[in-house]
Amino acid sequence: MAYTVAVGKAANAHETEPRRNVSNAKAPVVRPPGYSCDTVYEFAMEAFGKGGDRPGMAWRELLDVHEETKMVTKRIDGKEQQVAKKWQYFELSKYRHNSYRELSQIMHDLGRGLVEIGVEPGQQEKLHIYASTSHKWMKMFLGAQSQNIPVVTAYDTLGESGLLHSVVQTETSVMFTDNHLLQSLIRPLQKTPKMKYIIYNEPISEQDRRHNGQIYQEAYNALNKIKEVRPDIQFYSFDDILKLGREARDKVPLNHPKADDVSCIMYTSGSTGDPKGVVLTHANIVAGVGGVSDCVGNIIGQKDRIIAFLPLAHIFELAFELISFYWGGVLGYATVKTLTSNSVRNCQGDLQEFKPTVMVGVAAVWETVRKGILAQIAKLPTMSQKIFWTAYHAKIKMKRFHIPGGDSLGNLVFKKIKQATGGDLRFTLNGGSPISVDAQEFITNLICPMLIGYGLTETVANTCVLQPNRFELGVAGDLTGAVTVKLVDVDELGYLAKNNQGEIWIKGASVMVEYYKNKEETEKVMTKDGWFMTGDIGEWTANGHLKVIDRKKNLVKTQNGEYIALEKLESVYRSNPYVQNICVYADQSKVKPVGIIVPNLGPLGELAKEVGVAKDADDVENHLDDPKLQKALLDRLLKTGRSQGLAGIELLEGVVFFHEEWTPQNGFVTSAQKLKRKDILNEVKEQVDKVYGN
Repeated sequence: MAYTVAVGKAANAHETEPRRNVSNAKAPVVRPPGYSCDTVYEFAMEAFGKGGDRPGMAWRELLDVHEETKMVTKRIDGKEQQVAKKWQYFELSKYRHNSYRELSQIMHDLGRGLVEIGVEPGQQEKLHIYASTSHKWMKMFLGAQSQNIPVVTAYDTLGESGLLHSVVQTETSVMFTDNHLLQSLIRPLQKTPKMKYIIYNEPISEQDRRHNGQIYQEAYNALNKIKEVRPDIQFYSFDDILKLGREARDKVPLNHPKADDVSCIMYTSGSTGDPKGVVLTHANIVAGVGGVSDCVGNIIGQKDRIIAFLPLAHIFELAFELISFYWGGVLGYATVKTLTSNSVRNCQGDLQEFKPTVMVGVAAVWETVRKGILAQIAKLPTMSQKIFWTAYHAKIKMKRFHIPGGDSLGNLVFKKIKQATGGDLRFTLNGGSPISVDAQEFITNLICPMLIGYGLTETVANTCVLQPNRFELGVAGDLTGAVTVKLVDVDELGYLAKNNQGEIWIKGASVMVEYYKNKEETEKVMTKDGWFMTGDIGEWTANGHLKVIDRKKNLVKTQNGEYIALEKLESVYRSNPYVQNICVYADQSKVKPVGIIVPNLGPLGELAKEVGVAKDADDVENHLDDPKLQKALLDRLLKTGRSQGLAGIELLEGVVFFHEEWTPQNGFVTSAQKLKRKDILNEVKEQVDKVYGN
């Protein structure tokens, strides 16, 4: 069966026929099925109206922060020393809820509250959201839509320069932020004279005794410092805006947006250079929601609980949450730190408490889940491990050959693992970055089917979604209902349309208008007839699924003239249990790449013991520079690579250990978990040169 269909002839011999989802052959969708909306505001009104008094949004309050100090052994100047290290644990409330009807009223009250403090509606001023994912983030976004106030988004980990760029370029006048981020605004606000209002997440009250009053004190001090450098700025809490809007219901009218008005300017996290502002109209976002809804609308519904914890400043999460309203389930907010019970006290982790049925994550999240499970399995008695792996491989074979009973077998043996995610997951979804087939298969067999999504900020996360009834490992999936796609020759890399390969070009109502105030960059990616050139390399499968096989930007020509795909190699090697994260670096003057590794210390410690490098597994951090340990890991990585089809120049020359985790906070990855390759390499350039024999 073909899942896509040609909708015209190829323009020339250098591109494939344009294709659409077989269900949308006549025309792509421009809104969700069964809806009449043209704007985000109208979409919300329809979704909230259909939801009525059912719970639509859920969240937890932070009750307290507990701090524990533990002594750990560190090697300092060649000597082992005991040093104090602090761990924080979070105490959270039970989940609280808003009904869909309440969400509608909150949306209108927040919009009116913005106008009441002086924000001019109707595309005249912009609301900048610089905050972590929360129910208040989404509520502020919706409130702005009700008054036709465009929203500018920026990651809460963007950094001072990136934040400043987005605020200055858009001339933003009002910002919503988290209390703990107020400190980071002190210097940028001195360079943004057009900023007039700051809205912070929680009331700043000396009655707040959480974390021994530290949460209050830090916010209070930051607020006073901002007032010193910018006495002209007016400050309000989220609750203040809500109250002002509630009181202004009879005097502040609504300002309905039009389809071609700007809904959102979304700044990319920018692995290099200044982030670009992707301009998305109301029509773009409505079409984007419609495209995905058209694919998966029948399998997720009112009974589902959808957990949300990825950055809302990323289009993948924003679109996903809006689609959740279309499904009519409950959207429950969580954080990465509190997902499991490892970092909470006097309560359960978010997964256990909320018991989601649908969970969306990025590759880094799923690899962490997989390796955590593998670590637990490794602790089991030998016989229990044998039972587990026998059941695991039996289930795979039964599913592959359509033998009944595979799911029942899995439910029996893997019950405890499923309980760790709440016990009710029906679907997981990976997006944002490639994931290894091994990891996808592992999660699918142990927990529930892992679907794959592929899209970009510039297309409102639309290109592909893998549908459960068409499940296949290793593909991006079915084209969404909103897009038309073709593949265009990339001659220099040998990807040719005649082989059903090429750069992925996308057209449709979900495709962005432009990069904000950046004509040069816009013209680099948009053709005159409206095709968006993604920079990704795709391949049509025999049944019409799309596979994303390479990335033009991260293809490197090595010494022998052949290209290697860095992201492809990273997704494979990252599946190795000894690897927490990896950056593959390829010197163009060499034949093979080098793996820069953030190690998974638990398994690596056991490996260090196995090869005689360390007597104690917990001591592995002191032996990361040992050539014997590096060689042992390299051997195992090469085995992983070969098992997943890598050969020749795709196999690593050697490995280098990185001595700290890569986080947005320390600047080695973006908030979307994309590697900042140059910064990573600069930290270990000497060791990489050593591997290459320089």
